[in-house]
Amino acid sequence: MANEILDFINSVPPITRVFLLGTLGTTFGTLLNAISPALLVNYWPQTALKLQLWRPFTAFFVVGGDPMSKLMEIYMFYTYSKDLEMEKFRGYTADYLYFLTLVGGVIAGLNYFTRGIAYMAPLLVALTYIWSQYNPDRVVQFYFGITFKAKYLPAVLLAFKLLVEGQASFLISATGVAAAYLYQQLETSQPGSPPSPWVQTPQWMKKLLPAAWSAESGWTTDTRNVRRSFGSAYYPSAGSRRPGPSSSASTSARADESSASFRWGRGRRLGGS
Repeated sequence: MANEILDFINSVPPITRVFLLGTLGTTFGTLLNAISPALLVNYWPQTALKLQLWRPFTAFFVVGGDPMSKLMEIYMFYTYSKDLEMEKFRGYTADYLYFLTLVGGVIAGLNYFTRGIAYMAPLLVALTYIWSQYNPDRVVQFYFGITFKAKYLPAVLLAFKLLVEGQASFLISATGVAAAYLYQQLETSQPGSPPSPWVQTPQWMKKLLPAAWSAESGWTTDTRNVRRSFGSAYYPSAGSRRPGPSSSASTSARADESSASFRWGRGRRLGGS
């Protein structure tokens, strides 16, 4: 059992793994009264005036709601974050980390006005917004077996927040849509033209994290430099293998793993396996 858990953890791409372990740790820590959530959430007066600078970062590991809602949000975050990290960003940790830094910064800034103090919910909404833009016609399943196309997923999440948790939770989660929309506009502002320099990963971050990550081979530096919609980045060479978004990827998708283009995996079922 322990080996199976370790194998699962090792199969998760690095940035998603950090968030998965961080949110699970803080969730169970607070449920067991081992960690005080008051030390993790972001109160801007304490952050700025008392220099408690960790708060804007740890707030992204805090999940609100009842225990079952917490676990569901963590599962959904794992699902969509893993897809984005391994498909849209092709396993390149620097690119995905910079994307989360930009989106997270906007979320933290906007929540100064909404007085939101925990940021996992808006970050989840931001990820589903970006994911849905690349999978608009995928069919997803929500609570109670409700199915709909993925392009409606962010709106459904916001409506669920409004109905179940109220206006304050809705406004906090809506900052995730605003952050993701801003990122997308900067990335694709002019068709056929390079994205805004604001969304291109800085060279120092690429040098700090220069390799790609693969679930099959771990870190690899067998790369070639190409240009994509996110700016310059390194892709695996034509001979290297690249895993699909999950172990359930189809055989035809695996046959195309050496291609320079990428494929999105199968649609995800919310609240299911």
